[in-house]
Amino acid sequence: MKEYTLHTHTDADMAVTQFRWQTDLENNALINWTWPKNRDVKYMLAATTTEDPADPLAWLMLDPAAHTVITRNLAAHYEVPIGDCPKRYIFAPAYLDGKGIAVYGPAFATDLLYAKVHAEVRITNRALPLGEYKKVSFALTFTEEHGKAISRNALRYNLYEYTRLIGSYPLDETLLAGGFMYIKKTQYIRFIVEEGFSHLIALV
Repeated sequence: MKEYTLHTHTDADMAVTQFRWQTDLENNALINWTWPKNRDVKYMLAATTTEDPADPLAWLMLDPAAHTVITRNLAAHYEVPIGDCPKRYIFAPAYLDGKGIAVYGPAFATDLLYAKVHAEVRITNRALPLGEYKKVSFALTFTEEHGKAISRNALRYNLYEYTRLIGSYPLDETLLAGGFMYIKKTQYIRFIVEEGFSHLIALV
């Protein structure tokens, strides 16, 4: 087993850049970065935690051999299922140092990432004869049972006249249960996720 040691580097060519993350529709965490210009940096340690360590690099070094090692020649990204509980992902670059591995900072940490509930919205329009209105019916289904409870605060619907936004409204129990409303034939409805809830629910 190789020995891990902690080093300090401030050289520009040792810097990891463009560290970023997202969650895909299958609730995988996707983390990407650009490797340092110094090609001696051949490794990235990747670790998962439910905590929020004050010093991510020190936390990573508590048991570095237990973490995933990503090699430069194979990838500049990391993909892993989030699972049932929120998780944070911590990374630090490393290079060979004699017979051991030198790990250095700064360490990079994602926000706390959540597995999203997927909400599927089906909207059906039926024009009413001899008038200017149509009946719009809604059906909402969720991948998780608690999705309906989240959607009360997380989802809204916008009403448009042609392309002009007329208003934005919360969902009531009728719509959550699969209701309907009457609007003008020149209008249409679009569901949106409220700001601040995009990490919890996704429209599909």
